Amino acid sequence: MSKSGILSVILTFVAARSLLAQAQSNPPSESGFTLYAASQLVVLRVGVQDSHGTNIKGLQAGDFMIYENGHPQTIKQFAHEDRPVTLGIVMDASGSMRTKQAEVITAALAFVNSSNPEDQTFVVTFNDHAALGLPPGTPFSNDPREIKTALFGRKPEGKTALYDALVLAADHLAKGKWENKALLLISDGGDNNSTDTLDDAVRAVRMSGAAVYSIALFDPEDPEHNLGALHRLSRDSGGEAFAPTELSEIGSLCLRIAADIRASYTLAYTPPQPDEHSTWRKIKVVAHAHTGGKLIIHARTGYLLPAQ
Repeated sequence: MSKSGILSVILTFVAARSLLAQAQSNPPSESGFTLYAASQLVVLRVGVQDSHGTNIKGLQAGDFMIYENGHPQTIKQFAHEDRPVTLGIVMDASGSMRTKQAEVITAALAFVNSSNPEDQTFVVTFNDHAALGLPPGTPFSNDPREIKTALFGRKPEGKTALYDALVLAADHLAKGKWENKALLLISDGGDNNSTDTLDDAVRAVRMSGAAVYSIALFDPEDPEHNLGALHRLSRDSGGEAFAPTELSEIGSLCLRIAADIRASYTLAYTPPQPDEHSTWRKIKVVAHAHTGGKLIIHARTGYLLPAQ
């Protein structure tokens, strides 16, 4: 991944040094989410659901606690409005998808139509190799017609280079302007043709700061499927992994994922010990609802602080 890509992962910088003192003196609120100068902010996209999977809305900054390596952190910025994201659709186009492609693409387009219209969306398809789907010179689009053409742009055939596709998508995310990032991955989780490894893919996704929402479409008799890889990618990144038993379920799952992304909270804090760049930092987010009941939190589990 490029140096500029890594730097855009976790830390966001803007010019307005004089506003930093103002940001630190005022409590975080939903009045707006602004990132200030001379600060290094760890930006988290946080999903909150009840035990039935229903998104919990209306929480305030005081309802959250963030822990880094077990130590509580002060929330500097907070927002809950529907915020656009930089979004990648990573689509399996190997031979195993031949009979599934049309229904999968229909579901993916429903996902696009249900997402924030300001999202910066791109497509990565993969079989023997991974490639960006939009035309050269068009890094992102919010035009459903362009995205549809990109999704149908590759005939389903050949082997599966899933890990290469994830590394490519993670690198491309860094070119987007929105600090919140997500990947919708539709695959069986198997890989038999990548030059990158699973560890390479996990590392790239971690550095991108993106939440991975994976949908596994697999034949249980296929020895190459790898649900464990999809669960690992989704859990560590703050997304979710789904494994529908019927292909017909994919449409409702894509609509649910779109709703989950739009309902998420955005929180940011200043990382402690900013000069330590080589140690993996563990993150835990806790939330409390005034109505009681157990909450399920989806947030990335850690990060590396890159050198400036």
